[in-house]
Amino acid sequence: REHFAPPTLAMLSILSQSVALNAPLRPTPVQRAVSPQMADITAFGGIWGIEAKEAVFNAWDPEKPRDYSNFNPFERNLDGAMSDMNGCFPGESRGYKPPNRPDASWAIMQEEAKKMEEIKK
Repeated sequence: REHFAPPTLAMLSILSQSVALNAPLRPTPVQRAVSPQMADITAFGGIWGIEAKEAVFNAWDPEKPRDYSNFNPFERNLDGAMSDMNGCFPGESRGYKPPNRPDASWAIMQEEAKKMEEIKK
């Protein structure tokens, strides 16, 4: 009987290892990507108008890296397009969202042009 003992131990060892390999593992927790914090323009009715742009511009810190909530809303890309309320430019980012724009008329555009001249100073 002692002659059969070592192979039996070897078989038990192999069996216990294969059972351990087939044991269900705990699923690793999935870390969800944090949604970017974007500029909050709810105080302006969600309208990306001159007032909302001024608020974002006043909160802009040019010393910090550019992100969804820290950008110059008056800058333009190489195509001359203005950014949306997230700081994304059309056609350059999957994050671009067409903004809700305010009503426009000749008089309103002239007032905004005056405000833009003041901002440029």
